[in-house]
Amino acid sequence: MGFLGGKRAGGMALVLVLAGSAGVLSACAYTDDEAGPATAPPASTSRTSPPRQPTADPALAREQASNQTQLNRILGPRPSDLVLGGSGGLSGDGHRTSLSGLPKGSYMVTSSCVGVTEASLLIAQPDRRGGTNYELALKCGRTGGMIVNLETGPVFAHLVPTTTEERRAAVAGFWMVPAS
Repeated sequence: MGFLGGKRAGGMALVLVLAGSAGVLSACAYTDDEAGPATAPPASTSRTSPPRQPTADPALAREQASNQTQLNRILGPRPSDLVLGGSGGLSGDGHRTSLSGLPKGSYMVTSSCVGVTEASLLIAQPDRRGGTNYELALKCGRTGGMIVNLETGPVFAHLVPTTTEERRAAVAGFWMVPAS
């Protein structure tokens, strides 16, 4: 006589599982009158236009151009032996530039800023053990300078404002040449 856990109850459970599975599988059956797989309609080839770029403020552009002209006058003409240099706006997080293969040596750096009262020039070689980092604090409207001793390899320069004053039209720049 069968009892719970015996052969008879185990067989009955198997029959119930098989019957339930057959019912579930028969519910999934369907007929397909088409010969091949269904095809999706072709994708649309039209594209939406990109969002309009914000228009520049003409007064801001004039002020930044004026500041750049003043910066160029302060820094003077581009040196013929320039190794690394550049200029740009200080809005946002400042202006960055880099050089991937700098020869080992001592370099004279000259920098200035216009449009804010203070900024800094950061020169770094972060791939060196402990890193090589220099910072030149700038009083804007005047040039600042320093000599940096750098190893062979990449070098990064970052001009950043160091004040909380409005700086939308502020600019800064620098030249780096071999030290004599």
